[in-house]
Amino acid sequence: MPHVPAALAVLASLCLVAFAGARERYPGQFDSVDPQVKEWFRSQKIPGTEKSCCNEADGTYAEEDIRGTHYWTRWKIDGVMTEWQQVPEEVVLPHNRNGSPVVWWMWRDGGVRIRCFAPGGGV
Repeated sequence: MPHVPAALAVLASLCLVAFAGARERYPGQFDSVDPQVKEWFRSQKIPGTEKSCCNEADGTYAEEDIRGTHYWTRWKIDGVMTEWQQVPEEVVLPHNRNGSPVVWWMWRDGGVRIRCFAPGGGV
């Protein structure tokens, strides 16, 4: 398992469940997150657009796999691991300063969809 920076470990533990659009579950729950980490989450845009991936309350630590030339990911929703999903190429972010994979997801069309994906490894 890759080394996880302390700030991201704190963030990941706070973000095991994150609903796009839901923001904080408890007022102030992200107050102790490093301001640089918050800024990175808040600055992420869906590739090719000016639409936000959302913020630190919406990014969730994920597992990743590379199959052929595609990223695959899974993450927890309400404490339950999702099935592996192929990440659409158009939502892959070019940089991840945090080192661990992060997924921003949403409910759409009766299922879970990936809004943005930051691959791990500090790419």
